[in-house]
Amino acid sequence: MARREFTPMVYAQIVHRASNAQGRLTCEGCGLVLGRKAYHVDHTKPDGLEVDKTRKLTAEDGKVLGVECCHKPKTKTDVAQIAEAKRREAKHLGMTTRQPSRFPGSKASGLKKTIDGRVIDRATGEEIRR
Repeated sequence: MARREFTPMVYAQIVHRASNAQGRLTCEGCGLVLGRKAYHVDHTKPDGLEVDKTRKLTAEDGKVLGVECCHKPKTKTDVAQIAEAKRREAKHLGMTTRQPSRFPGSKASGLKKTIDGRVIDRATGEEIRR
């Protein structure tokens, strides 16, 4: 399922909550006054880890983060957590990676066929048959 975005009304509530007494926008992660610096409204809990995607997003589900100070590091950890959760789920469901095909005479088969027709074991170098 696709990432859920905040509605304009909820987005405005989150931005209003992040404003200080002078009306300046502050980062909710570290408290830095952002001014004209770039910011993103990000999910408090990574959206990829959310189980119930049908629930409407509220202002408590998001926070204003400065791009340089808090958003990039948070995104980096969120991506790692989501990837780990996907690997854990795949392992639980019994999914495995596809094994490489073993064509006769390929390097993966462990056997080597020479031009004169001999078959040689790659590991030991012994001739198996002529």
